[in-house]
Amino acid sequence: MRKIISILVPLLFSMATQATVINYKASGQYASGADTIGTVKTYQDSLYIYSIDGKSDSKVSAFTGVDQGTFDNLSTGNAISGSAYQNSVTVDTGSVFSFDWLWFSSETSNSPYNDFAFVNLSLGDLSWIADTSTPDWTTGSFEWEATESGLLTYTVGVFNVNDDTVKSKLIVNNFSVSAPVAVPAPAMLGLFALAVLGFSVSRRKKG
Repeated sequence: MRKIISILVPLLFSMATQATVINYKASGQYASGADTIGTVKTYQDSLYIYSIDGKSDSKVSAFTGVDQGTFDNLSTGNAISGSAYQNSVTVDTGSVFSFDWLWFSSETSNSPYNDFAFVNLSLGDLSWIADTSTPDWTTGSFEWEATESGLLTYTVGVFNVNDDTVKSKLIVNNFSVSAPVAVPAPAMLGLFALAVLGFSVSRRKKG
């Protein structure tokens, strides 16, 4: 019985889900190419996205593909300027896109200058990550599961709110996308059931 199961189970289910690390384009200290806007730097294996020395909200909006007013609604004020990083990856239904992040802001907590960090997904939504109400040096992970297959364009960024002088930053790394977990096909489940039934009948006859 154990031998039969050991042969059939691998046919029914895939191996444990494996994540593929997504490399970002970077050269030297500054991230390169048309995949960035504003101030985006690299250090070791991380991206540093800063609110200061960024581009206007209209330019970040055009870069991200999100209406300016939508960014204002994500915060508690007027999103003035910011920076962002953008890349694309192919996903399958059931794939999980994820990355790790760390937040820091020199703004006073819960002030009118509520700088914030965001992520926007072409196959998903615009999502809040952190703002000045988030304690400095808070870390977290963002995860999103694909409901359809296709090219996922993701944008991660930081906005200044109501001023453009005080620094806030989001550090991100470990971008990855997992392979979807295979679901056993009905025919394979039937084969497994028949094999187990046949084995049981065979044991009864021998008994």
